[in-house]
Amino acid sequence: TNYYVTETKTWLTSEKTGYWMSSFSGISQVVQGPVDTLAVECNGAGYWGADGVSGNGICVHGAGDDTFTLRFEARAGAKSNSWKILGGRGKYEGLTGVGTATTKKLPGNRRISKLVGELTLRK
Repeated sequence: TNYYVTETKTWLTSEKTGYWMSSFSGISQVVQGPVDTLAVECNGAGYWGADGVSGNGICVHGAGDDTFTLRFEARAGAKSNSWKILGGRGKYEGLTGVGTATTKKLPGNRRISKLVGELTLRK
């Protein structure tokens, strides 16, 4: 589960469509698996319109030499987003995985995302 504070900029492209860019940072709280509870920073961008919100970006989990990066993708109309591990460094070298995420807006500029999937750490 990731808890974020978000900063989002938006631009209208028409009366009912637009472009968004978000930066969010917080904590990735791990319930089980080969990774620890870590700091996380994400950046993404995309569009919204009559079909919903779409976009993609990356999240870097960890700090210093022990980090891993995942890519997320939101498809318009989908009930969840998808994610995939792009790679890791330090103790997360060899980390792979895929899954889904659901995100809920909280009061203010906060969000919570629940990530579900499979992670494998090859040594």
